[in-house]
Amino acid sequence: MLYICANNKGGVGKTQTATTLATILFYRGREFRVIELDNNNTSMLFSNSRILGSDKAISLKLDEKTKAIGSMIFQIANNKEMDFILDIGGGDDIKALLESLKSLKLEKIWLIPTTSDKKYLTNAADTFEMIGDPKNTFFILNKVYGKESLENEFMYFFGNSKFGIKTVSDVFTKTKYLSIPHSQFFQIAEDSEQTLLDLALISIEKNEEEITAEFLKIAAGDENKFIQLWAQYEQSQVAAKIFFEIEKSFKKLLN
Repeated sequence: MLYICANNKGGVGKTQTATTLATILFYRGREFRVIELDNNNTSMLFSNSRILGSDKAISLKLDEKTKAIGSMIFQIANNKEMDFILDIGGGDDIKALLESLKSLKLEKIWLIPTTSDKKYLTNAADTFEMIGDPKNTFFILNKVYGKESLENEFMYFFGNSKFGIKTVSDVFTKTKYLSIPHSQFFQIAEDSEQTLLDLALISIEKNEEEITAEFLKIAAGDENKFIQLWAQYEQSQVAAKIFFEIEKSFKKLLN
């Protein structure tokens, strides 16, 4: 399967969407590779990640479209059992690039990330029209503060009759969507050049008894060292809770 994260503007969470999907595929035991098409080539920095090491993430130049598409097809043709996630940077060339991708004889899922800002929702609707594949397209609502407040946060996506707010585009009323919560833990993970799941794995892979024994051994009688390690474990527990919330949300995309 080819998953394509696209929006004709930057700053909407394309890379976060791509890496989030990658972590879910990893957790489910699926083989995958992330291909970033971006002239900046700075967003795939996960040097300390077990999940997105150099063998899992490739960066290509967006302005070298022909070479990038050729490289992507080569990768896919040689790894037919593998899932591919394509992270397309924003720019003037995106329309031509989308046309090239649409012509590929591959099974595709399109992901259009957006925040709640009206201007970005307008860009998302424009990207949806460029893609022209409603059946296989999902909008990704990024930085959601709470499920209960989703429709209020994204008024211009859903519309709000109480406040007289109309949806930016009618396509939002009849298209599938998923959400990714707002959390500082994405930044915490990024600061250490890891993904959210990397943080979560400490508490996912070992129970409290096992982790206590391990930390006691590492601390070697140093209480302050043990306290620092235990803080990482508690951090991991929060990261795991966030990850599983997202993984549950993404089930309808992957099943």
